[in-house]
Amino acid sequence: MDDALIRALHSRLRATLGGQFEIGELLGAGGFAAVFRARDPVLGRDVAIKVFDPALSLSASAADRLLTEARLVASIEHPHIVPLYEAGIENGLVYLIMRCLPDGTVGGRLKRSGPLPAAEVARIGVEVADALAAAHARGIVHLDIKPDNILLDPHGHALVNDFGIAQAIATSEAATDGVVSGTPHYMSPEQVAGDKLDGRSDIYSLGVVLYELATGNLPVGGDSSASVMANQIRQAPTPLNRVAPELPTALEKVITRALAKDPAARWGSAKEMADALRAASAADQLITPRVASQRTRRRWYGRLGMVLGGLVVGIGMIAYLVIRTLQAMFSGEPPALDAMGSAIPPAILDSARSLGLLTEGDTVVYVFARHGDGVRDALIVTTRDLVIARHGAARRYSRASGFGINLNRVGERAVVLLKYKGTGQVDTLYDSITGIEMQNLAVALRKAMPD
Repeated sequence: MDDALIRALHSRLRATLGGQFEIGELLGAGGFAAVFRARDPVLGRDVAIKVFDPALSLSASAADRLLTEARLVASIEHPHIVPLYEAGIENGLVYLIMRCLPDGTVGGRLKRSGPLPAAEVARIGVEVADALAAAHARGIVHLDIKPDNILLDPHGHALVNDFGIAQAIATSEAATDGVVSGTPHYMSPEQVAGDKLDGRSDIYSLGVVLYELATGNLPVGGDSSASVMANQIRQAPTPLNRVAPELPTALEKVITRALAKDPAARWGSAKEMADALRAASAADQLITPRVASQRTRRRWYGRLGMVLGGLVVGIGMIAYLVIRTLQAMFSGEPPALDAMGSAIPPAILDSARSLGLLTEGDTVVYVFARHGDGVRDALIVTTRDLVIARHGAARRYSRASGFGINLNRVGERAVVLLKYKGTGQVDTLYDSITGIEMQNLAVALRKAMPD
């Protein structure tokens, strides 16, 4: 869309809606529409108005379909779908009035900063998949999921935009002049082939977006739009473990499955993909393959030591009691996360900050999470505080306030208590951890909190 057309649309929009809104500057423009900031003086808020190129010549049926889907989207009221306030056709202009999100798009962030941390890729994936699941439940398929259609709010959360527009464009009179439904790099193979489409087409497109966010590269390329579309059908993406070898394995598997050429081999629904991405966001799933391999080796070494220790049982009762004690101390699964200093995966810190467990001023020295727990349920030591997270909510204890931490073994389990030295006030940090977790935590806390 050239500058002359944008100026013409701005002028027509002011003539059409100028009595209701103060039409402001251009926020963005694509091939088929421009978006302008506008001020609603009655409600005292900014809105975004998307107005379509009149040259598209949207037929009455296409325009009606766009407005019908707009009404459906507006009725969903999902936290990760851009709120739509109004839609209409007036003076030959088709327009949508929606929430103004001036912080840009995921595509803009990718261009500015490059590939995103794994925790951010997973979180954005969950938010978009949740939005798609809500839309699919109402019979709405997006058909143009791409980074530029995923907007960001001031807190960095994703909101999906432009539901129903790709289908309306495809049925406009301009479609015979080469306009396609969707964007070639993000189109599913069945979308390229013109087959019947369902929500699994959006799942493929989301897989492309997440691949790009994780690597900075598109999974399928080509020299032209036509070659890209052909390659969507026949070209297998370069495996993620080659393009981004440090990408956590669990996240890699979710994205790879979404990119299956056969819709039946993908996730069965957007909800299923969202649940898989949530699982991949757990602390013990966000570690890199290299760190996972190191932990596996340490686990085997620990088990070998326990087996060798067991051979000494026959020496006598005293040795038997010693071994029983050691078994209690080293029983159970190791913690999901036990990392200090530079060994703490950056994705874990990103995830903790996105949950509000940490502030920008926190310097983390140690992170611990029990087996099966994630960042939402973790013990975090910073240079100033001890942070205890439970179900995403945090309790903070200033290290300057004077407390001690007691680890008391009860059989093969242990409890972890925080006790203030002056008042004797006690708080239970963990009511049950394994022997191995207790030993790891005891050693780490002596290093992380030497005072």
